[in-house]
Amino acid sequence: MIARLRLRLTLLVIAVLVIVTSGIVFAISYGNYRAVDRRAYAALNTLSRSRERPAEPRGDGDPPPVDADGKAITDDDAPATPPPVDADGKAIGDDAPAEGEAPARAPAPPDGRLTEPPDLDDGFASLSTTYTALLDDDGGVESWSSDRETLYSDAQVQAMADAALAGGRETGRVGTQYYRLWTLDGVKRLTVLDARLEHLAARSVLRTTALVASLACALLSFAAWLLIGRMVKPVQEAFERQKQFVWDASHEFKTPLAVISANAEVLAGEIGKNEYLGYIQSEVRRTDRLVQSLLTLARMDKGTVTARMARFDLSNALLEVALPFESTVFEAGRTLETDIPEGVFIKGDREMLQQLAVILLSNALKYSDAGGVIRLSLAQKGHGCRISVYNTGPGIAPENLERIFDRFYREDLSHNSDIAGNGLGLAIARNIVEAHRGKIHAESDYGKNATFVVTLAG
Repeated sequence: MIARLRLRLTLLVIAVLVIVTSGIVFAISYGNYRAVDRRAYAALNTLSRSRERPAEPRGDGDPPPVDADGKAITDDDAPATPPPVDADGKAIGDDAPAEGEAPARAPAPPDGRLTEPPDLDDGFASLSTTYTALLDDDGGVESWSSDRETLYSDAQVQAMADAALAGGRETGRVGTQYYRLWTLDGVKRLTVLDARLEHLAARSVLRTTALVASLACALLSFAAWLLIGRMVKPVQEAFERQKQFVWDASHEFKTPLAVISANAEVLAGEIGKNEYLGYIQSEVRRTDRLVQSLLTLARMDKGTVTARMARFDLSNALLEVALPFESTVFEAGRTLETDIPEGVFIKGDREMLQQLAVILLSNALKYSDAGGVIRLSLAQKGHGCRISVYNTGPGIAPENLERIFDRFYREDLSHNSDIAGNGLGLAIARNIVEAHRGKIHAESDYGKNATFVVTLAG
C-alpha cells in the first residue's frame, strides 16, 4: 500500500512537471514563431511603402536659385564645382538623397523587369532573401528579380504567385515564405520574403529548449522520487510495525481462545445449558473469527498467502457457494437470486475466489432489508469476467464507497451496532481481488440498494 502511495505521488509530481515544462517549451516556441511572423510582415509593409512613395517634384512657380549678388543662377552659367564626395572619396551624385529622406528608386526598365532588389530592415537584411514579381492580369509572372536569383527558378516563382492569388488575401504565408500583393502604376506586384533561415533558427531553439526541459524534468522527477521516498519512509516503517503486531497478536490470541473454548465445552457438559455460559461461547466464537481474519490479512501482507493460479470453471465454483447459502438467506427472510451462466472459465485460485463470494454474500445478507433480495451474477467479459453481488437495503453513502474497504471500517456504527461483523471482510475481499490483478468497487443507490462489482482479467 505504501509502495502504491509513493508511486502515485511520484506520478503526480511527474505529471505536473511534464505539464509545466511542456507549457514553457510551447510558450517559447510560440513566441519565437510569432516574432518571426511580426518581423516578416513588418518588413513586407516597409518594402511596399518604399516602392509606393513617389518623388516630390519641384513646383514650376518656385524661384530659381540666386548668387550672392542676387543674380539668377542658370544651368549654363553655374560654376563648375567639384561634386561632393563621401568618406571613401566616391563621388556623390546630384540625385543623392538629403539627410532623413528615403533613397530614390530607379525606375523599372521599359520591358518591366525589376533589376533592383527591394531593401530589407536590419532584422532581416543578413538572413532573409526577397524577390519581387510583376504579374499580368491572369496571374502569370511577367518578370521577377531577387537579391539571390540563383536560389529560385521561374517555376518556383510562378508557383508562389499561384498560391498567393489562390489565398485571396493581400498578405499571407506559404511555408516559410511571406508574401504581399500590391499594385503600383496599375501593375500588380508580388513581394516575397523567404524566412526559411529564421524558421530553422526557431526550430533549433525549440529542439534545444525541449532537450533542456526534458533533462530538467528527468532530474526533478528523480529528485521527487527520492524526496517522496524519504517522506513516506516513517509511514512505511509504522505500517510494517503494525503488520508485525497484528501477526504476533493474532498468534498470541489463538492459544487462550482455544483454552477458553475447550473449558467452556467441558463446563457445558457438566452443568448443561446455561445462559451465561452461552454468552461466553458466543463471544469466543466471534473473537476466534476475528483472529482468523486478522491472521488471513497478516499472511497476505507478508506475502505468505499467494494465489495458486490455474484455469478452472468459475461458474461451477460460484454455484457451489450459492446453493448452500440459500438456506441461510431463507431463514433470514430474504430471497437469493443467481444469474450464473455455464462454462465461464478463468485462471485464478478457486478457493480464494470462493472465499471472496462468501464474504460478499455474507455482507449483502447483513445489510439487506427485511424481505429484501440478494442477487449473485456472473458475466463473461472478453477473456475475463465480472462478478457482482446486489442487495436491497439502506445502501452506502457516496462519501463511503471507497472507505468501506478499509480495515475495521463499518458505516455508521450507531445504526449498525446490532449487525455482527468486525469490518475485516471487505478488506480481505479487496486483497483477494488484488492478488488476482483485478478490481473491486461498490455502487449504491443510497437508501435503496448496493452492489459490489469484481472485475477479473483472464
